[in-house]
Amino acid sequence: MQDTKLFETILGIQMPWRISRVALDTTGERVDLWVEHEDTRWPCPECQQELPCRDHAEERVWRHLDTCQYQTFLHARVPRVECPTHGVRQVCVPWAEARSRFTMLMERLIIDLIQQCSTVIGACRIARITWDEAWGVMSRAVARGRARKVAQPIPYIGVDEKAFRKGHRYHTIVCDLERSTVEFVAEDRKTESLAAYYQQLTDEQRIELKAVAMDMREPYIGATRDGLPDGEQRIVFDRFHIMREMTKAVDTVRKQEHRGFLRAGEDSPLTGTNYLWLFSDERRPDRTPRRRRPKCSDQEEGRSVTVGRLRQSVAVVPGHHRRAVRS
Repeated sequence: MQDTKLFETILGIQMPWRISRVALDTTGERVDLWVEHEDTRWPCPECQQELPCRDHAEERVWRHLDTCQYQTFLHARVPRVECPTHGVRQVCVPWAEARSRFTMLMERLIIDLIQQCSTVIGACRIARITWDEAWGVMSRAVARGRARKVAQPIPYIGVDEKAFRKGHRYHTIVCDLERSTVEFVAEDRKTESLAAYYQQLTDEQRIELKAVAMDMREPYIGATRDGLPDGEQRIVFDRFHIMREMTKAVDTVRKQEHRGFLRAGEDSPLTGTNYLWLFSDERRPDRTPRRRRPKCSDQEEGRSVTVGRLRQSVAVVPGHHRRAVRS
């Protein structure tokens, strides 16, 4: 089999395209393939109307999958057609997307490497590409995924902010909690960041959205309240932040009661019980003596017991009055 036919078979090149020449550079460790076409009519990339070739664009080069240890590049002058509706347009080639410098097979490999490697720079080193090239491949992959995505109702979403690089730079992330997919990403963590997601939803999607899990950030609360019908009733605070606030409340009450005993000149039964209030009665470690847990009268125990019990079966966050669920 001739080398040109071999690479045509490997690359899946079909008529009217064909490989006209193969050049091997052992010093530079690269293989160059020149692709040409037969005389034919080409479809307009906009309306698919078949038209004769008007002229050719300048020669372009695409990086393909390596041939053994040699980097492989495709060269071609892409035909242009003159559409009566859309004007002069460059036709689409079967091995690559528009404005890409990689073949589709090479882009697929790069995406697989990025997913498997812990860092993007690690994938770049394996594929021998630059950071900017990897970023372009990722952007096109995201665009393809979003184009294929079918709009459908999402009953439960989660909203959170994620720190980006160093400093106080954040992005707002919206996820589908049932399908574990990222649905939306916006810069910053302001009201407008989350409001942009709600604005792109259809009326049906807004109605079908049953609950929005989030932390207690006021910008997210305001965006949900204004962006959804009965948005106030659809907010669900995540358990971590609820329990954090309740733990703070228990500790605040414990300190107040402890100081009250000391001001009255009495021995405080709350001395040394800081960490005991973090456990429920059922989960208190066995090594912790039960006598250390204060057993005061109702008046002495006061708000500490009330808040402590509320912490164990929390349903409402004081000061916010939003609905919450236990995970």
